[in-house]
Amino acid sequence: MTLDTYDRVDLTGPWAGFGFQGHRFFTPEGRDIDPVGMRYWSLTCNIAREWALMMAEERERVWHARPAEVIYLRDVLRRRREMRLSVVDGAGSADRSTVIRRTRGPRTPRRG
Repeated sequence: MTLDTYDRVDLTGPWAGFGFQGHRFFTPEGRDIDPVGMRYWSLTCNIAREWALMMAEERERVWHARPAEVIYLRDVLRRRREMRLSVVDGAGSADRSTVIRRTRGPRTPRRG
């Protein structure tokens, strides 16, 4: 038996409604898929199959989470406040222009 796909060939079973005609694959919705499109369709199916296998392997893999640690926000805020308010030697002789330039926010326009 030879299968000439130039003549209309309707598929049966779960592929009912699909078929070949004129070297093109057609769908029940009436769309045609040419041989080049079939390559991309095959590539997409292979990528989806590999993704499903990878996800199944990850699901089967046993994963043990390390125990969680409790962080006391009070202690963190206290440490930050102490660092911010700590006195540095020679802070009284800091150049005011340097301190002002290093503040956050937009700069004012400078003229002259």
